[in-house]
Amino acid sequence: MRRRISSLAVALALLVSTTPSHADGWNVFTVGPMGGIVFGPEQPVLGLLGGEATFVHYASPSGKGLGYGGFVQASTVGFERLRVSFGPQINTTIFGAEVGTTFESATKDRAAFVGAHLAPFVSVGFASLMFQVDLPFARLSDGPLPPVELVVAGTLKLPIDLEHGVLLQP
Repeated sequence: MRRRISSLAVALALLVSTTPSHADGWNVFTVGPMGGIVFGPEQPVLGLLGGEATFVHYASPSGKGLGYGGFVQASTVGFERLRVSFGPQINTTIFGAEVGTTFESATKDRAAFVGAHLAPFVSVGFASLMFQVDLPFARLSDGPLPPVELVVAGTLKLPIDLEHGVLLQP
């Protein structure tokens, strides 16, 4: 019983002595250009050019460990169609994953669609590399629904700590 009270007292003392800046964790916003290629069955390889913004909250004040937040991407595919993706993301150390929704505009050969967006990624400091799988599941216009789309893309990001400003070191 005495040991339990001592443990509770130590835990309470540690909780009370934690400063608010350390207790709040770390919030980071990133924004930057994105480029890559889009390919898949029954379609040519096309370039991708656009941008991405993310928000990530880390429970740890050091910004290490588990982070979670959201992403939004807007890009052109081969300068013939527009795609927008958004949703939640989770990451730990350099590895992460995005799971969300993709909207893509129509072309003369295929319908506009909404689909699922799945993308594991590796992120180190100011750069990230991702492999996306977009699974079209609903037609938004006339025309055939495209098959699965695969994307390999990289981003250059400017990380901004929402409390301290631009982070100059990765």
